[in-house]
Amino acid sequence: MCTHAAGSLQNATAALLEGRDRLAAQVIGRERELEALRAQIEDLARDALLFHQPVAGDLRAVVSTIRSAGDIDRMNRLALHVAEAVQRRHPRSVLPSEVRDDFAEMGRLAVALAVKAAEVVRTRNVIRAVELDRDDDAMDVLHRRMFEVLMDPAWPHGVPTAVDITLLARYYERFADHAVAVARETVYAVTGHEPDAVPI
Repeated sequence: MCTHAAGSLQNATAALLEGRDRLAAQVIGRERELEALRAQIEDLARDALLFHQPVAGDLRAVVSTIRSAGDIDRMNRLALHVAEAVQRRHPRSVLPSEVRDDFAEMGRLAVALAVKAAEVVRTRNVIRAVELDRDDDAMDVLHRRMFEVLMDPAWPHGVPTAVDITLLARYYERFADHAVAVARETVYAVTGHEPDAVPI
């Protein structure tokens, strides 16, 4: 699911930067694939609870899996929102030139966080999981920068563009936050502690 969400955002970002309406439509069209993955995960978790009666670490793993699936589902929905913004404004570009590089970097960071979260889930590597919190700081800096750009009295692009950029920046920032949440759930599943309490 993490890998799917990463691919969705990567394609949505390419569509955003390049004004590619068809690529945006492809991102939206793949929504059911992730929904099917989430349904499989929830079925497995339910079966584990009903038939295996997990305790301690196994129970933490099941609960963390269910929570993570919800976070990843929200990641994918945020990627869809980016693609929908492209379609809504097509053929006009959503992004003015002043913020294109920032959004390219936000896309790169968010995809990297999702890929790293997928690695954490697969390997259960607690140290890599804790790293995601620090990796997310760069996204927070870019998110704050968007507000500085938009609050500039010389902003020349009007209110609708400012609203688009505000929403898009929020989508990327929240996508990154959910990737961090997936990693934190993995730490809890492995150790029984929140990441802040795990010694490195």
